[in-house]
Amino acid sequence: MELQWIDDFLALCQTRNFTRAAEARCTTQSAYSRRVQRLEEWLGASLFDRESRPVRLTPAGEEFLTRARRLREEIFDARRAVLSASSHFRKSLRIYTTNTLAASFLSPWLVETRLENYSLIVASIAGCLEAVRRKHADMGLIPHFADESLLGVTAQEIGRDRLILAASPRQKRPVVLEQNKLLGPVMVYTPGTTYGAQIAAMLDRHRIQIQESPVCESASAEALLAQVKAGLGAAWIPEILLRDSGLKRCAAPDFFDIAYKILLLKPPKQSAGGE
Repeated sequence: MELQWIDDFLALCQTRNFTRAAEARCTTQSAYSRRVQRLEEWLGASLFDRESRPVRLTPAGEEFLTRARRLREEIFDARRAVLSASSHFRKSLRIYTTNTLAASFLSPWLVETRLENYSLIVASIAGCLEAVRRKHADMGLIPHFADESLLGVTAQEIGRDRLILAASPRQKRPVVLEQNKLLGPVMVYTPGTTYGAQIAAMLDRHRIQIQESPVCESASAEALLAQVKAGLGAAWIPEILLRDSGLKRCAAPDFFDIAYKILLLKPPKQSAGGE
């Protein structure tokens, strides 16, 4: 099993088209198809119905989809956790949060709440949730979308934000929606990321396709923001990162904005009996 295979699988789940998935993964269709086949051989089952248009997941593919997203996140979160454990800092409070919130929302919130002597660990949304559930974290701050489960944690809303399709005034070619096709240079999140899944679900609900191959693909909103500022394309960026950026919301329907809450997570309190 290779991480590359998981990203290939998620790309095809998102595009439902081998040609577009290969372009998104910056490879040829033949090389891409071989990698998908290797994954299927390793798992011992066909993941896609190649006869359907668009390509559909088989029952085995549907089963692997949720696990693939979790596997990808856990691999990267494992690395972050190991690096954190090697710290020389004597920790009194362990805070898990995402990179976006660490770079924007967290600092003013820490000033307001007057927390001191803490260790800050940056992880994926799933990684933050898991750390709080397992009591590896004293608290977590995450963006939360309405369709996501919060079982096993205590959650408090401490803010709100939204993903906005934004572009720079310097961008030469605008991004426009014409007859359910999004035209122009667009940048996307890596398959398997929460932001990417939410955007893909919104586009699928309204039967909208990104017509051209993505200009850039990244798991990082901050990385995409830098590309948008350079005028290289448009991307869905958290509004909290757009302040004072000089970027503008693209002309698009209101449903293109994807709202979410910012939650403070804490481990559930034990009962008096310790259960």
